[in-house]
Order: sequence, then C-alpha cells, then structure tokens
Amino acid sequence: MKLSLFLSIMCLPLLGLAQKISCQEAYEIVLEYGENKRTITPYGSSMLTKVVKYEVDGTLYVVGYIKKNDYDFKGSPYLFCGVSRYDWNSFTYNYINSAGEAFHKYIFPYKCDCY
Repeated sequence: MKLSLFLSIMCLPLLGLAQKISCQEAYEIVLEYGENKRTITPYGSSMLTKVVKYEVDGTLYVVGYIKKNDYDFKGSPYLFCGVSRYDWNSFTYNYINSAGEAFHKYIFPYKCDCY
C-alpha cells in the first residue's frame, strides 16, 4: 500500500499536479522496498562517504551520503529519483577518477521532487 502510494505521488508532479511526498518519507520507503542494492564507497573522496543504488519497481533511486566537512566520516543522506541506468553505469565507471565530479555530472541532476 505504502509503495503504490509513493509511486503515484512521485508521478503526480509529472502530470502537473502539486501534491508531493516528503523527502524523509520517500527516503524511508526506498530503504524499505528497494532491491538490487549496490553500494560504492569512494575512498579518498572529499565529498562523498558512500553512494547506494536501490531499485523499486524498475526505477533506480540513489542515496548519496554527502560530507558536511573533512571530518565527517558518515555523511548526510540525500535521495535522487529516477536515475537512468546509463547515468548510473557512467557514474560507476567514472567515480574512480573523481567521485564528486562524476556524482555531480551523472547523479545530481536527478534530485527528487519532494519537500
């Protein structure tokens, strides 16, 4: 029930309707229902502690754990919705050179439409 509600509410803005889900609720639903999880830990990154991909009903969601400062080893989670498989694969191929640059180029444009 919660998953179908989540998917319908996330699609409403695409249809021109204003109803949105909170980012915290969207994050919790993705963590609960996400499958095919893959975690990347970009060691030495000054921006990211880890990046986790989830799949919910064929749609990719990515949680980026972004550092607040150089001493932040945990990072704060930010959810990115509807990431294309091409961009996810491009990120996984290019993050070794610069995780932050690859994240900004391939994942960041998919910021969720939530509040």
